[in-house]
Parts: sequence; structure tokens; C-alpha cells
Amino acid sequence: MSESAPCIKRALILSGGGGRGAYQVGVWRRLQEIGWQPDMVCGTSIGSINGALIGSGWDAERLEAFWTSLDRKRAFRVSLWRRIKYRVNRLLGRHPNFPALLDNEPLRQTLSEAIDVERLRDDQPRVTVAATNVCQARLEYFSSEQLSVAHVLASCSIPVLFPWCEIDGELYWDGGVMANTPIFPALEAGATEILVVLLAPLAGEPVAPPKTTGAALSWAFDMITIGSAGSLLQELAYHLGLDLSSKRDILISQHFMDLGDTRIGVVAPQTAWGMGSILDLEPHRIKERIGMGYEDAAEQLTDFLQQPRGG
Repeated sequence: MSESAPCIKRALILSGGGGRGAYQVGVWRRLQEIGWQPDMVCGTSIGSINGALIGSGWDAERLEAFWTSLDRKRAFRVSLWRRIKYRVNRLLGRHPNFPALLDNEPLRQTLSEAIDVERLRDDQPRVTVAATNVCQARLEYFSSEQLSVAHVLASCSIPVLFPWCEIDGELYWDGGVMANTPIFPALEAGATEILVVLLAPLAGEPVAPPKTTGAALSWAFDMITIGSAGSLLQELAYHLGLDLSSKRDILISQHFMDLGDTRIGVVAPQTAWGMGSILDLEPHRIKERIGMGYEDAAEQLTDFLQQPRGG
């Protein structure tokens, strides 16, 4: 840890969205090209992984190599034995914990090899991750000396799909359950130049009503992630004491808001990718999303970067 906490001016906010997170790699590449370096990175779910790797000193090239080599075997595996054991115990009248559908132990091992925990704790940049306390239904943020691989894993442990993580006697699930756009730590730290990277469009195009269970689940997931823009404005309004009800259209059209002392920029994909993208680590789609992130950042950051406040 450094002796004195660095001043926080620029903050990068990385939302959750599973396999869509490759999009953030392309945005990071563009930010490095233009020399925009954050003093703070706040992430939830897959955003916490990207944030932890950026905090470990990874440049865009290394982060892209990580993503293009990340297959399912390095992220999760089907846990048939745990499911069988659960069923047997239930038949015997016991009451075991509900087992997750997938085992994320491979991801724990992958992150343990990739994340430089000591560098994260140096706060250069400060990295904050969000996780949901399962039993207390409470969102919690972890940063600096608190941070460990377990916190990052907890932040992206999607309920039911993955097991919760036990940390210091508490159980944690994915931070995206309660805050898919974790901007609060940046506001609390006094950041004045905040860039948010969403993994769903700022506004959804009208669609026909879903006709199957799968289509309904997929659209429901997209509605939740598309709603990140609305929750972002609500969070800003609450913490800044401003009425931002009329700002949504401006944010959607310009990807930027100037709130006086605070500047907010947003990079977001043009289309929704569906629920299937959560666990989609196919190499060609990973590369496609990285490219989309780069192109969207180059196009959407124009207004945000016109009059940057300080360095």
C-alpha cells in the first residue's frame, strides 16, 4: 500500500455481462491509444475481472491475449457429481446446500495465475469490485488491502449457475445482482471524470413479444442489462442531488453528460446479444466483440473527450 491515497479524478466503470466482457477489452485498447488513464477502476461481475487485470498493470494487448485464450475449460465445468450427491442426500432426508449448475473452480485457478494481488493493493489505479451478500441481500464493495482473488471470483459468481463464495464467514454472489453499473465508489471518491462501459445498449429497439420460454428468458435478461442506463441516472441523481429525469435522451444521443463539476461518458454496444452470450467464449465472437468495443469507443467518446478536466 502507498503511504497516502492518490487523488481520484478519472474513474473507469466496468459493468457486468459475462462473455460480453470482451467488448471492454476493445474500449481499453482505445483508451490506451488516446492516453486516458484512470485513477480508479470499479467493476462488477465480468467487469471486476477486467478491472482486476487492468489494476494488475495489463495493457490492452495482454488483456486481449487473455480473452482470446479463455475457453470454457479455463472458466467453468459441469459438476455432475455434486448434483448426484445433492439428490442422494435429499432422498435420505438430509438438507444440503443447493448445488450450483456449474463449478467455477477452473476460473479461480485462472484468476489466481493472472491477477497480481499485491499490485492491486497499491491503489495505482485503485480497483474496487462489487459483490452481493447472499444472506443479507446487501451490496458490498471491496478495494485496496481488502482485495483478493476470492473477492473478484465472488463478484462474477452468477446465482444458481455458479456457487457462492465464502469470505470471512459471509456468502457472496455476483455484484451485478444489485449493481450492474457500480458508479457509487467513484462518486464517493470524488471522481470528476467518469467513463462507464456498459455491455448492453443504452436504449433497446422495439421488439415483438417473445413466443417461447427461451426467448422470454433471453429478452428478460436483455431488459435487465439495458436498464443499466436508467439505474446509472438514478444513482447519479441520488448522490449528486440533481434532477436528471430529462437527461436520459441526451445521454443516449451524445453518450455524454456535463453535470458541472462532474463529467460522465458512456460507451455501449449498439445491439443486445441475448442471454446466450453470458457463457459464450467462442474465439470468433470474442474477437468480434473486442473489435466492436474499439470502434464504439472511437465513435462515442468524442463529446466526452472534447474538454477533459485535468490529467
